[in-house]
Amino acid sequence: MNRKLSAVFIIIILTITSVIIIKKRNDQEEKRLKQEAKTELTSLPKFNFQDILGKSFTHANLAKDKPIVVVHFGNFCPYCHEEAKIMSHYSEEYKDFQLLYVTKDEMDNINIFMNKHKLRDKLNLTILRYENNEFEEAFGSRSLPCVFIFDKHQKFVQHFDGAVTARTLIKYTRAANLK
Repeated sequence: MNRKLSAVFIIIILTITSVIIIKKRNDQEEKRLKQEAKTELTSLPKFNFQDILGKSFTHANLAKDKPIVVVHFGNFCPYCHEEAKIMSHYSEEYKDFQLLYVTKDEMDNINIFMNKHKLRDKLNLTILRYENNEFEEAFGSRSLPCVFIFDKHQKFVQHFDGAVTARTLIKYTRAANLK
């Protein structure tokens, strides 16, 4: 009986140790991949997305001397909806900005999202789509939502992965508008 208990005990210890080692390796690999994916931006990266009519839209199409806010979103993302509520509610704060809302969503989902938050009324808003991983490759972030803020010289100001408070977003957009 003692041999059986000892064998079971050893198996349990080995199993727990193996799970801990595998978890630690997975965590390290995930951290390494996140670090690789992060692009240290100093200015607005070159990109090539499509507007809602399917026409090419690149950084060359941007308004000159306007700060830029890039919002990566998805209609299925509850935090993206919260971000859109903030932008819509505080639209006066963003009147001098060019807003780029970028998504992989289909047009039906884009329309649902834009209509729900009355974002189409914002004249400085451009909706852009991509098919593959163009956003991730250009901006180095896979998060939804994520927000990038650039000043009027297209220099990087701030980046947020995930939800951000209205106060924080306004603080950094105001700073971008002053540069």
